[in-house]
Amino acid sequence: MSISNTSSDAAHGDLESLLLPRVARALLDASVAAVEPTPLAVVGTAGSGKSRVLRHLFTALRAAGASPVALTHLSDLPAAADAVVIVDDAHLLDDETLSALAERLRTGTATVLLATRPDPDSPALRALIDDIERHQPPMLLGHVTMSDVTAHLGAEATDSSRGCLTRLLEATGGLAWLTAEALMLHGDAVCDGRCDHDEIARSLDDLVSHRIDSLDPSLRLAVEALCLDERSALDAGAGPACAAGYDAGLLQRGGRTVPLVRDAVRARLTADRLLELYSARLVRDAASVQALLGGTTDERVASALLADGDRELSRDPAKAAELYEAADRAGAPSATLSLRRARAAWALGDVDAAGTFVDRLLAGPDAPGDAALDMAAAVWAMRGDMDLGAQVYRGGVPTASESRAKWTIAAAGAGHTDPAAMTGSASVRTIPTAHGVSLELLSRGLRASLDTGDHDGLQDLVRASEMYTASGSDAPLPELPAVIAALVALHLGEAAVAQRVLDAAIAGAQGGAWAAPRLQLWRAWVALQREHASEAENALRAATGGRPLGARDRLLADAVELGLVRRNGQPSELPPVWQRAQESLLRVQVDLFTLVPLGEFAVSAARVGEFSAVRSSLERAEQLLTDLGRPALWETSLQWSGLHASILLGSPEELTVHARALRAAAAHSPLAARLARAGRVWTDVLTGAVDVDAIEESAAGLAASGFAWDGARLASHGASKSTDRRIIARLLACARQLHPRERVETPVTPATDTGPIPVPTRGAEGSGILSEREREVAALVLQGKTYAEIGETIFISPRTAEHHIARIRRRLGATSRSDLMSRLRMALDDGSHAPEPAAEATGDDARSARVLASAKPL
Repeated sequence: MSISNTSSDAAHGDLESLLLPRVARALLDASVAAVEPTPLAVVGTAGSGKSRVLRHLFTALRAAGASPVALTHLSDLPAAADAVVIVDDAHLLDDETLSALAERLRTGTATVLLATRPDPDSPALRALIDDIERHQPPMLLGHVTMSDVTAHLGAEATDSSRGCLTRLLEATGGLAWLTAEALMLHGDAVCDGRCDHDEIARSLDDLVSHRIDSLDPSLRLAVEALCLDERSALDAGAGPACAAGYDAGLLQRGGRTVPLVRDAVRARLTADRLLELYSARLVRDAASVQALLGGTTDERVASALLADGDRELSRDPAKAAELYEAADRAGAPSATLSLRRARAAWALGDVDAAGTFVDRLLAGPDAPGDAALDMAAAVWAMRGDMDLGAQVYRGGVPTASESRAKWTIAAAGAGHTDPAAMTGSASVRTIPTAHGVSLELLSRGLRASLDTGDHDGLQDLVRASEMYTASGSDAPLPELPAVIAALVALHLGEAAVAQRVLDAAIAGAQGGAWAAPRLQLWRAWVALQREHASEAENALRAATGGRPLGARDRLLADAVELGLVRRNGQPSELPPVWQRAQESLLRVQVDLFTLVPLGEFAVSAARVGEFSAVRSSLERAEQLLTDLGRPALWETSLQWSGLHASILLGSPEELTVHARALRAAAAHSPLAARLARAGRVWTDVLTGAVDVDAIEESAAGLAASGFAWDGARLASHGASKSTDRRIIARLLACARQLHPRERVETPVTPATDTGPIPVPTRGAEGSGILSEREREVAALVLQGKTYAEIGETIFISPRTAEHHIARIRRRLGATSRSDLMSRLRMALDDGSHAPEPAAEATGDDARSARVLASAKPL
């Protein structure tokens, strides 16, 4: 066609008010000026001007003498070989019509000009558009920029007017139809930037709302959801809704919302509509719900938020906390909400926040339920005051069997009377559940461990831990079943059983997120007792690497660190660790389940000369044990720690007290019997009597009971008191076997395409210069240790240490002491070997011998 003689004004007369992108307008001009009509695809969102562009082309073609046909159905397709077919809303045509058009276009018997929405679903339409685009690029409508607007206005924009237009484009998101409406309301093409943009936005509100109301109901719901909660709707997988909203001219590409559309949606939002959107999971962000309510309350919205919070509590407590907070703002009753918020805070490890919420509930006019009592007691226990936890139950008197079982834990931990012996304590019978059975077993096993009979309760406690893990419960309670079972196993000398119980609990996520650090800490302690220092360090890092620890957990973490340093570090390393750790003892009221870490604090305090810092806690522990009837199973390990602290303090009076306690407990505790026998042998050793068979037997018995480090020390001291080379070698070999140094090895990993599998390395054996033992000796020489100190550290005699150093000197070719030290540093420069940890020095052996000699026999 040729309408080149038509004036520009005539050509564009019906498009003067239409805001088009400059590229699209240039393509339109080229199409109008073409000699022959050329196939063209006009692609744009609703309201972008597609139909007006086609009408303009239709008029121009008629004016040029052509006979264009507007096609709405296949029957409208002209038979002429030079037909010009114009199709509006091609996305609404059936595939048969579209295929026929494509065939005519490919055979050159028709020129097709069509308009369609973006990203058509029909393969036939997509193929037709592809054929059209082989003739010329498509005309893309729907989004405009600053340059498009200034070209449309036909005026040079000043800085102030450019700022004004920038604000308009930001408000409209660059949507062509909305920008055009805003420009009409704006008035003059050029302004000084002082026009009322808020008034323009208010004037467009009804127009935008009308467009939203005209949408299909499902699309309207999705567009509203995106405008109310863009992040959550996108996360929920609203891809189709984003595309449809863009096609409708209400969203930007990718589903990004437009400020004017977003404001219009929010302005018309009602609580009913918000509830509908939230119930349909289209608005899911709690903060968005709070903002959308705008300070108003609605019980139905609050109930929906509460229900979602309950569903999220176990799998995502942080999300649950947000939902509960939103429910609070939406008007949920505080009595209903406080316990839920406390549970969420507890699951997140925020004990103080949990306490704040449960305190609100307990301060209310209504009597607290069992769940509130459980939470309050658990909070006090985690804060380090089991006594107050037990008082919570005494004040509230729970009725459910599960809560009464938790009361038993708190009462036993605080040294109170067994709740089962109290008047009116009959529990309500319920249908058995894994959670209920676990707590029943826990109560029975704990009571048995406190008794002096033959039944120690360990089997019940192990089963209780397994059942509690199986129940999946993350409800608060004063102490974890796995911890109680592990403690009883430790007090029975069954450290391997304690490890298996804790490993299973960790693998099964017993207690949920809040319990994980405590389980890891006790796993670290058991590994420490079993002479697995690397495992203990890894578990300690796992427990302390996340959120801050509560008071009781902090006490246990410090006890593990003290134990690691005391057993495996240098004597000079212990005082600074003690200075950091002793504060945690001030923040905790000692209970039955903290006696083991208290024992470590006692020995470490005696070692650094600050025993007064733990004396009051030990007195509290003694009183607690007395209140419980001196249960032999629970007091044995504390008495053993007290005995060693007494030796370090040089106090025969206190030593006698602990010795008698061990002797008394021996009749009811196999562990106490073994410790009492080991104590007698230790007394003999420190007074100069060395019975090698008795020492080996006692050392092995200590190791079998989870006291391998103590057994190694006993054998080492026996060797130091003998002059017989064969006895010395035998006892030092025993010590090395019981307290092996854990070497760090490079782990084996699966092979990859990038290199071979790494192999384990031990020390500097690969270097071929020094043997493993020689490297150990060399490291200690560099620390300035004497022959005697080297021998005590790695359980060899001073003479053997001297022989090792002589061989090292020859191998390295050292000519002087300074030359030797220099060559040693070079030989150990790879840093792959750490010196053997020293056995704890017990102070002056003569003083220890005098102390034990003046005390009554064990």
